Amino acid sequence: MISKTLLFLCFITANLLLAQNNEFSLTGKTADFEDGTYLYFRDLVNGGEIDSAMVRNNTFRFTTDLPEPVLYVMLFTKDKTKFVELWLEENAMTFDATNGDFKDAEVTGSKNHTLARFVRNEVYADVKTTSRDIINQREKDFIKDHPDALVSAYVLVMAQRDWWQAEVAEYYSKLSPEIQTSSLGMKVAKYLEKDIAEVGEQFADLKVLNSVGEEVKISDLIGKLTLMQFWSSSCGSSRKMNVTTLTEIYPRYKTEGLEIITVSQDKRKDAWMKAIQEDEFNWPELNNLHSPDQQAFKAYGVSSTPSNFLINSHGVIVARNLMGDEVESKIKEYLAEE
Repeated sequence: MISKTLLFLCFITANLLLAQNNEFSLTGKTADFEDGTYLYFRDLVNGGEIDSAMVRNNTFRFTTDLPEPVLYVMLFTKDKTKFVELWLEENAMTFDATNGDFKDAEVTGSKNHTLARFVRNEVYADVKTTSRDIINQREKDFIKDHPDALVSAYVLVMAQRDWWQAEVAEYYSKLSPEIQTSSLGMKVAKYLEKDIAEVGEQFADLKVLNSVGEEVKISDLIGKLTLMQFWSSSCGSSRKMNVTTLTEIYPRYKTEGLEIITVSQDKRKDAWMKAIQEDEFNWPELNNLHSPDQQAFKAYGVSSTPSNFLINSHGVIVARNLMGDEVESKIKEYLAEE
């Protein structure tokens, strides 16, 4: 007969083994979901759906085998009317959306999810009204403070828009080996392998197709000062910038030597042409329709839209990723120097 002491020791040992063998689970509560509604995980780094779970009595549970210790995913309904970004970790996590909007659910059990909220609410707080230098410093401070968090690799991916490549390399080196070799970290590593145009360097001259299908060199379109804008017809921020900024600035400074060149990421010509007409472009339009490898975007290291480069009359890139009021202020500044 097994003694009570032996049973107690077996119980303790079993719990220690469980503690050492952390497994992911996500137990969730929803509000007003019909029984039989399915929720899905989509890998936001590598793409593809990785698991699903059915809601019953406004509860659901995932016990997915995570391909990595931390995974950045989207949790969503089939019709995508409900969705939220999550950072999954190999822990017992909870998700509670009973007291508010689905995307504002209370989430426990993930250090990275908590850090991601800090990044959103603190690092990128007032991003539209705060200077880029301040935002960049916040990003750098966060990465230095959290080198072993996958969210730091995410911040570094976001920073590629504004930082020089050498800065990205410096802060990539501060990440722990585990984060550097994660899928998200490897995206940064691939970016660092690129030979891309930087501020202070000559612009990359390429042959790109125009709106009538002719192959033209970018150098043939350069003006005294040129804003090269990378955009997409499906990008709301790009379209807003076209209408509220570019179409107003172009006629104002064209007579002083300003030129605007737009390079579209579109793969469908009809969508691209429709957007050009709707946004009333009257400057040279280029596209990557017949360039599956996105040649122009790769040469300039552009990974998101809208992005832009300001090029002076000597072909030197003097600024990049100008947004809002700084677009016109930089154009005025550099036109005065020509």
